[in-house]
Amino acid sequence: MKKVMLKLAGIGLAGILAFGCTCPVKPPEEAPAKPEWQEPVTKLENELNGLKAEVEALKTQVNQLKVDVANANDAAEKAVAASQKAIEAANKAEEAAQKAETAAEKCERIFEKGLRK
Repeated sequence: MKKVMLKLAGIGLAGILAFGCTCPVKPPEEAPAKPEWQEPVTKLENELNGLKAEVEALKTQVNQLKVDVANANDAAEKAVAASQKAIEAANKAEEAAQKAETAAEKCERIFEKGLRK
């Protein structure tokens, strides 16, 4: 009897398994695949793009400063050249003033000699 019960149980179990496999099963709903990490990556990409824009702006400022420094160096060189010319002109003017003073002293001596005679 146990054998018969065991056979019936086996047949019943096989029938349940067979019936379970043939029943139509509703397929699971497919949700759009959106990984959880996508939002932080998007934020990081946006931040990276912002930083790239800042770097470009800073590069532009550095290039402008290089141009300004070059202009300042040119202006400084011109100022040094102008000051050297001014020093040379002042030295020439001083020499001319000394010559004029010497000439004035000579004229004064000649005038005094003329008055004595």
